[in-house]
Amino acid sequence: MDLLTILILGAVFLFVVSIVQLFYLTWASSKLVEKRKLKKRLLSISAGGKHGKEKLTLYRKKVFGNAGPLEGFFLSIPRIARLDRLLLRSGVPINASSFVLLSLALSALGAGVGLHFWSGSVAFLTGLIGLAVPILWLRIAEQKVFNKFQEQLPEALDLLARALRSGHALSAGLEMIAKEMTAPIADEFAAVVDETNLGLTLKEALENLCERVPSQDLRFFTIAIMVQKETGGNIAEILDNISHLIRERVQFKRQVEALTAEGKVSAVVLLALPLVMFAYVFTVNYDYVSLLWLEEKGRYLLAGGIIAQIVGALIIRKIIDVEM
Repeated sequence: MDLLTILILGAVFLFVVSIVQLFYLTWASSKLVEKRKLKKRLLSISAGGKHGKEKLTLYRKKVFGNAGPLEGFFLSIPRIARLDRLLLRSGVPINASSFVLLSLALSALGAGVGLHFWSGSVAFLTGLIGLAVPILWLRIAEQKVFNKFQEQLPEALDLLARALRSGHALSAGLEMIAKEMTAPIADEFAAVVDETNLGLTLKEALENLCERVPSQDLRFFTIAIMVQKETGGNIAEILDNISHLIRERVQFKRQVEALTAEGKVSAVVLLALPLVMFAYVFTVNYDYVSLLWLEEKGRYLLAGGIIAQIVGALIIRKIIDVEM
């Protein structure tokens, strides 16, 4: 049995295992919605930020033990724990072990296809592409959830300010956000409430929240809460001001996106045109374009073209990117 057959069989096996686990998790989520929601909140705490780790050590061990041997092993690895937080934040219905297996399967499959049709260097490149596709997809899902969180944040601050004016404590106001609002902001504030119930201070819980959601506006909110607890003041008015500031920034950002839309479309066309032409020539005249990697001068030209594409993309991004 040659190397190519082993790679293909291994990729098919990992891919089938990932798909079966994905269907099982989807079925379990539909059958046991409340249990799945509770497990998600528990894992959000167990894979939480850096603050208050010593207070959650026993709790983390219990959660990892209940997660199963394979999942517990993956979650004990720091980088995989970060991946698990990313999966939870993005709302992707798979766990860290399934994502790792799926990524390895796609990478092995891409390497097998590249080795079968082309050479070893192309197989290495297609393997990297197969490994990068799930990560890129996860990043896109994370960005969508982050944008939704940013849109919900002013409404959550308004709700918290109204709760404080009506006489509720700050902890009760945070719990109201977790119960009254929808995901993703409800899940994040529910984790804050759960962490404070498990012994973390409010400062530690809010710092963990800022670790999970890298939002500048959320950092402003956390700093305002901490300053108010130390010095006093009208926290409801401060929350109103922060909410108004966030809405103004969102409106300004949308205006900037409308003004830079033409530049973004131009950037996409300019960056995609060489790739489309390369794919077309590769399809209709392979012998002609293959000189780019078969000949030494061709490899220099190909490397120069790739570097020029990357430099051009960075320059165009710098031009159309307006810092808020």
